[in-house]
Amino acid sequence: MADLVYSQSAEIAEWVAQNIPDIDGQGFDGPVAAIGVATDRIIAGVVFHDYQKQYGTIQLSMAATSPMWARQEIIKGLLAYPFYQLDCFKIWTATSRFNDRALKVNKHVGFTQEAVLAHQFGKQNHAVVMRMLKPDFEKRYGEN
Repeated sequence: MADLVYSQSAEIAEWVAQNIPDIDGQGFDGPVAAIGVATDRIIAGVVFHDYQKQYGTIQLSMAATSPMWARQEIIKGLLAYPFYQLDCFKIWTATSRFNDRALKVNKHVGFTQEAVLAHQFGKQNHAVVMRMLKPDFEKRYGEN
């Protein structure tokens, strides 16, 4: 059984950065918040960054070493942070077009493709931008 980990934001953000190929372990710029998913060790993490309070948006980056994290109640707990604590209307993520597994997970979680940013991760490595709006979250996961 996996549990959410809230108290180790810096360590989880570092773990996520090390497990996303397009970040190359460099970490995240600016302030971040991170939530982990753990069994006897961290198996997944989400970093929330680029928070734009005036627009109600935040970007998130996810990494996982096991599919065990992607249960409905875990996803709801992870995404409750931006939608209910920060009162965001939109969350979004940018993923390499070559990262089929991450794109599949994003779709499974409930994200919808919004745009493609050409050469965002280097020449010929385009970013697929996906988003979830608060009404979509509430419809899929139930209100808080």
